[in-house]
Amino acid sequence: MDNKLYGRVRALFGVVLAVSAATLAVAALVGGSPAVWVRGVIVVVISAVLLLLAGRAFRGSRPAYLRMRLMSTVAPVAIVVIVALPHDGFPVWMKAEQAVVGVLLALAAVMVGRKDVRRAYPRTGGRA
Repeated sequence: MDNKLYGRVRALFGVVLAVSAATLAVAALVGGSPAVWVRGVIVVVISAVLLLLAGRAFRGSRPAYLRMRLMSTVAPVAIVVIVALPHDGFPVWMKAEQAVVGVLLALAAVMVGRKDVRRAYPRTGGRA
């Protein structure tokens, strides 16, 4: 992963972390439900893990790259489910926040899933 792409991906994950932390602050102010708190904490943790994985991937770790790519691809799918469910315990403001997070993670997934990036992390040894 080159410096420019790494910077963009890291920035996206950083924005996801900031937006998610802000969501927890809003939940504290308005008295979020347990579902809001659990989901909010999960997204903050995932954001922090993605930032960590991005750093490791930038330094050449294929396992970190694969985890980052998987998480940034699967998370938006889970978010679509959360946003689409009519009575799931999440207020409209959190569904909006989740939609923003989903778009940011989908953008990151597209960036890290590009063919030239995948080629930068070749499979070595083991199974073919």
